[in-house]
Amino acid sequence: MAIFHENGHITAEGFFLLVTEKADDIQRLELSEHLSFCDGCLEQYLKEMEKITLLETEKSIAKRITKSIKYKTAFLAQKRFGTAVTAACIAMVLWSTGVFSWTTMLHQSDTIESLEQEIQKLSWQNQTILHDVSEKYQQIWQILDRSEEMYYGKK
Repeated sequence: MAIFHENGHITAEGFFLLVTEKADDIQRLELSEHLSFCDGCLEQYLKEMEKITLLETEKSIAKRITKSIKYKTAFLAQKRFGTAVTAACIAMVLWSTGVFSWTTMLHQSDTIESLEQEIQKLSWQNQTILHDVSEKYQQIWQILDRSEEMYYGKK
C-alpha cells in the first residue's frame, strides 16, 4: 500500500491510515513530517478529520444534565440565602429583646430579686421568639424538600 504519490503528496490510503490511526510508527512519522511542510496535504488532512464524528452526547441527556445543574445551583442559593436570613432574624430578635444590653439591666436593677425577674422574663421572651423562628425555619425547609421531591421524585 503506497502512502505517497509519485509527486510526493499523500495518497487516499495514507490519509485513511493517518485518520484512523492504523499507521505504524514509521508511516506515522513520515506522514507527519510531510504534513509539517505541505500546506495542500495539511488542508486535505483537516478536511478528512472534519468528516470523523466525535463522541456526541444525546440531546436529551444534555438537557437533563443542564436542567439538573440549574436546579441544584438555585437550590444551593436558596439554602445559603435562607441561612443568612435566619441568622439575621435571630440576631435582630436577640438585639431587640435586649440580650446584648445585659449590662444596662445590671445597672437598672435595684435588688438581686428584680434582676432575677428581669433575666427570667428575658429568657422566657427569647425562648418563645426562638421557638417561633425555629418553626418558621422548619416550614421553609419542608417546602424546599417537597419541591426537591417533586423535581427528582421520591427519595
